[in-house]
Amino acid sequence: MSGKIFGIGLSKSGTKSLQWALQQLGYRAAHFADHFRVRLGIKTWLAGDFETDCLANFDAAMDVPIPAFYTDLDRRYPGSKFVLTSRNLESWLKSVEKHWARNPLRDNPVGRYRMTLRVAMYGSHGYSESRYRHVYETHTRNIEWYFKDRPHDLLVMDIIGGDGWEKLCPFLGRPVPEVPFPWANKATG
Repeated sequence: MSGKIFGIGLSKSGTKSLQWALQQLGYRAAHFADHFRVRLGIKTWLAGDFETDCLANFDAAMDVPIPAFYTDLDRRYPGSKFVLTSRNLESWLKSVEKHWARNPLRDNPVGRYRMTLRVAMYGSHGYSESRYRHVYETHTRNIEWYFKDRPHDLLVMDIIGGDGWEKLCPFLGRPVPEVPFPWANKATG
């Protein structure tokens, strides 16, 4: 594979489980915390610069800000594969609401970073059920439209609903490991 693997599902849709699965398959995969620690792309991407290789040290990246920039990343890294993690909309809304309540925005570097990403991805920094419902539905619809003529480049997975190795491995051309598919954040929704 000449490109990278991008998890383009929204936060709380199984992105951490996807990261762990990709790591078990041998990929160097970045998730939100990694994006913050090394500031992967956010400053250059928000300025419209996708020429800089912000992901040189990773084979895969997922969680915000990746879903906000999937079309730009597709152009920057030709030959990439995209995984849209999804889940039941009502379940996702409840999970996001709980997650935002557990992670309030603070006036410090992490809080400012989270605020920037929430605005870039969701159009707001606070939780609003109607806004987030709209974002989830629009994001999914836009991705399906964008890849409509390239089904071999997009995999839709409902990890929370039970999708696992049997979908991911054939998509990536990898053998199925003899371990259970990882599921992160079971207790937190």
